[in-house]
Amino acid sequence: MNKFIYKSIFMYASLQFCGNIEEYFSTHSEKFVVFIVMPRLKNSSNLLRVYFRGKLIEEKTVTLSENIFLYYFLWHYNHWKILLKYFSYHEKFYVVTGHPVSFFGLFLQRIIRHRARFIYWMGDYFPGDGFVIRIFERVKKFYHDRADYNLYLSDGINQVLNNGKTTNNNKKKTVMWGVKPVSTSKKTSLKGFNILFVGLIKKSQGLQTVFELLSKDKLLNISILGICDKPLYKEYMKLIKSYKIIERVYFPNKFFSDEKLIEFAQKCHVGVAMYDTDKTNPTYYTDPGKVKTYTQLNLPVIMTNTSGVAAYIKKYQAGEVIDSNEISGAITKIKNNYDKYLRGVIRFNNYFDMNKYYKEKFRFIESIK
Repeated sequence: MNKFIYKSIFMYASLQFCGNIEEYFSTHSEKFVVFIVMPRLKNSSNLLRVYFRGKLIEEKTVTLSENIFLYYFLWHYNHWKILLKYFSYHEKFYVVTGHPVSFFGLFLQRIIRHRARFIYWMGDYFPGDGFVIRIFERVKKFYHDRADYNLYLSDGINQVLNNGKTTNNNKKKTVMWGVKPVSTSKKTSLKGFNILFVGLIKKSQGLQTVFELLSKDKLLNISILGICDKPLYKEYMKLIKSYKIIERVYFPNKFFSDEKLIEFAQKCHVGVAMYDTDKTNPTYYTDPGKVKTYTQLNLPVIMTNTSGVAAYIKKYQAGEVIDSNEISGAITKIKNNYDKYLRGVIRFNNYFDMNKYYKEKFRFIESIK
């Protein structure tokens, strides 16, 4: 069978963990154009990559902005440039995107590229009742109802957008993040226990609890490989100094390449994802990337009981799902049964293996008619 099972795809991605979608589709698509858009905070490293028959034939930097208005204006401007330059009028292709800004001018996009089919892969839902959030969710729902296909990163989002029911057909279905396990050295010593945190840092992610735990347990260390705004960084550094744990906390406040991430993971034993469990927290409705980042790095996970992925962590025994005040006990359990949890991580990763999982989920775009 021809290994290029997809014909032509324009997709959005991120340099943060994004389910390995770039690697999967670049490998299996005859033509694949990916627009990598990074968060507005310290915005940089936005890229355009073009693959043909599995080979990268073009890569260039795309400049956006930290200014909120310029950020979205330049984003949409570049979206149009990509449509016009890399796809012809008569070409059939799929646009896979997770943000409504990509749908602005949808009617006109369908005129100038009349064979394009739009897939809205919804990765989040914001349940707040603030004016801006309500408007944003209404805009998302507006384009959700007009996209050719709807994918949801969790059953939670699926249910919200489909009147409380989980829909699963070729037009609407849940597609969570896939994983691709990487080779890391096996941990030999558990005497000094090293914790890993990756991703965008928010106050609702429980790092305060971890810092407090480090102040009580002198054998614990943590590497925080992510970024937060300056006020929160200053607040956390003040807390770290007050707990006198600064020598056991690595917190440079920046993102790292995949290679560096793997290097750090080889020195760590467990990944933490201590989210606020309230249903008003958007994490409750999504598939948080950091959980699968950890399992992909062969690390058991300690996470709070939120998000649909928690059920899979429990099912495969790939970590501990806890209340925020139970982290000390979870670390003890994992230290005392480390090999058991590593086997659970392997089972978890096998279920979400990107090649098997995505091939089944994206079967509906294999044939070009």
